Amino acid sequence: MNASIPNVTYPFYLLHTCHHLQHLQLGDDERVEVVFDMDNPSSRELSTIRDTQPPLLLPYLNVLELYQLKEMSHVWKCNWNKFTIPQHQPLEFPFQNLTDISLWNCHKIKFLFSPLMVKYVSNLRWVNIDECDGIEEVISDRDDENGETTTSTSSLKNTTFFPHLDILVLSNLSCLKCIDGGDTKRRSGQISSNIADTIHDQFKSGQVTIDACWSLCQYPRQISIDNCDAVSNLIPWYAAGRMKKLEKLKIKFCKTMIEVFESNLINNSTNNDGNATLTSPRLNNNVTIVPQLTNLKSVYIIGCDILSHVFTFSTLESLRQLKELRVEKCYAIQVIVKEENGTSSKVVVFPRIEILELDDLPNLKGFFLGTNNFRWPSLDNVMINDCPQLMVFTSGESKSPKLKYIRTSLGKHNLECGLNFHGTINKTALPSSDLVISKGMPCTFYNLVELFMRDKDVGTIIPSNALQQLQKLEEIHLKSCNSVEEVFEVALQGTNNSGFNGLQTVVKVPNLRQVNLEWLDGLKYLWKSNPWMLQDLHVSMCDNIEVIVKEEDNGKVDEIMLPCLKSIKLEYLSSLKGFWLGNSAFSLPSLETLEIHECLTIKVFTKGHLATPKLKVIDTSFGSCSVRGDLNSFIKANQEEGRLCNRGWRSCLLTVSSVERWWFAMVHKVPNGGEGWGRQVLPQGKERGRGFGRNVVDSAAKERCQRRKVCICVCMGVLNGEI
Repeated sequence: MNASIPNVTYPFYLLHTCHHLQHLQLGDDERVEVVFDMDNPSSRELSTIRDTQPPLLLPYLNVLELYQLKEMSHVWKCNWNKFTIPQHQPLEFPFQNLTDISLWNCHKIKFLFSPLMVKYVSNLRWVNIDECDGIEEVISDRDDENGETTTSTSSLKNTTFFPHLDILVLSNLSCLKCIDGGDTKRRSGQISSNIADTIHDQFKSGQVTIDACWSLCQYPRQISIDNCDAVSNLIPWYAAGRMKKLEKLKIKFCKTMIEVFESNLINNSTNNDGNATLTSPRLNNNVTIVPQLTNLKSVYIIGCDILSHVFTFSTLESLRQLKELRVEKCYAIQVIVKEENGTSSKVVVFPRIEILELDDLPNLKGFFLGTNNFRWPSLDNVMINDCPQLMVFTSGESKSPKLKYIRTSLGKHNLECGLNFHGTINKTALPSSDLVISKGMPCTFYNLVELFMRDKDVGTIIPSNALQQLQKLEEIHLKSCNSVEEVFEVALQGTNNSGFNGLQTVVKVPNLRQVNLEWLDGLKYLWKSNPWMLQDLHVSMCDNIEVIVKEEDNGKVDEIMLPCLKSIKLEYLSSLKGFWLGNSAFSLPSLETLEIHECLTIKVFTKGHLATPKLKVIDTSFGSCSVRGDLNSFIKANQEEGRLCNRGWRSCLLTVSSVERWWFAMVHKVPNGGEGWGRQVLPQGKERGRGFGRNVVDSAAKERCQRRKVCICVCMGVLNGEI
């Protein structure tokens, strides 16, 4: 801070003293109102002296980071109509090497760039603005000194701005109304009539691009906007036709966004103030601005409550590079592609799109409701879920030769009709009333190939009336469903309205190959029936499971055989007593791999005779051991010696209070999909995690845990090179 100008960090006459400054980081200072003041009277005199060439302003500055400057109103303050830039040869500008700008938690600033400042930062590559509650626009046409619109913007015509801009990130800006300077005036019909005349003349002459207006949005390769509730649309109409650089677009939780691409245009008529007025998207000569998105590859939109659609039909022609489209939690959206007047009947081709996800769209009626046929030659990954009003995908035919499955909240379904479903009502009972997939899409247990469920509050995964339908089911993956008591609800014969009576119905799932269960607190057993074709079984972190296959309540079975089961993995099952505790003989003729880790209470694998002719080695908490003779005898002997669980690990865990466990889980955000944390480390509830990797637990955290006698088991990464 300069003592003579206490609210300015860098007054003009000091800027040349920092000529070689490359990285400026400024924050946590409530005194700062202006960072760079270039509007000092002495600077004007200096810049107008004949034959005087003052030094450039910070020509080597690359990175500018400003944070928690709560009183800052300007980054650059200058009356650009009075400020003269020295004409160096070759032409040079102040701040000409600035590439990165970051603003965070600066609440009084209303805009970042003044009109001509955008010309001087031609090497800008990255702009990030976050939690600046007062910012209304990124680029303004307001003069810094008096707040009036500058007249110098006409000099910006035919200029290419931000040729190197790569990423634009705007987050948590509650007052942001638009991206560009003057956009609010253009939207409200206050744009000058001479600009409107220019635009109209260009349309009349067949020039679709607009030189009189430009937008910051037309330059970045990636745009991300998050939690900006005052923005009604992102891409202004005058920039929509010039979006050829954009590759990745992400829009999250913009509650008032109506359109992604603004559809309003300016008519050539003027009002009483001499300003143009906004009319429909089409001018008198029937020329329409069509968004040009020739490089767009990825679109992700979530939580835009009143968004009406994503694209218009005329835009589809330019989406030749689009690879993935994800739309979630947009509660008003009815179609993804909006039909337009005069839409042609030509076939629409998405040559590169591979991923399409539509989730939690309660009013979605279809992807497109026009009669056009669609072709999806590369599409092989589709997820449609919680779209209860979806009756058709497209009214016309949709051909997707690579698409084999459609994913829902229940898992993967094999739809023979592909995307060509037309209002077939799904009446199959699902595990819970909240699992509404679609009224029109025939996703049922009949065509369920892979069942995947996570964090669902259901008591039974597959109801008894659906068991006979599981003819195509191949895999089951369940995780963190703490209310689940049964995976398969086995019905009783002779069911009537008063309840169940008679014998249990034994149901086979003929094609089931793999079962993976994790974090199912309420589960006490897995099967009452015989999983005949099962090949791979993995059960872990299920605290209350006592047996894998439960003994039938009726009669006696001489022998149970699982002829195809090759691999069994049982981990961190604190209540497990055995695989099968009935008296019948048990045969596993194909079992080759058996892993048992941290199963503290297991005594035997089966009570009756057990045949495992191919099993030679069992993997335990203390390494691999050869199996000689009977597996049950081996387990009993090794359990007595502590080889099936780490007693030291268990004793350490008992010294950790629930408060300490909660603290550890919350401070070190546990990534999904890792391995290695015993269940007892973390408290009950959804915040439990597992899988601390090498970069998650730092040395200080390790020291704190050692003081608490916590034994950290890291299987996915090596902690500080010591474990």
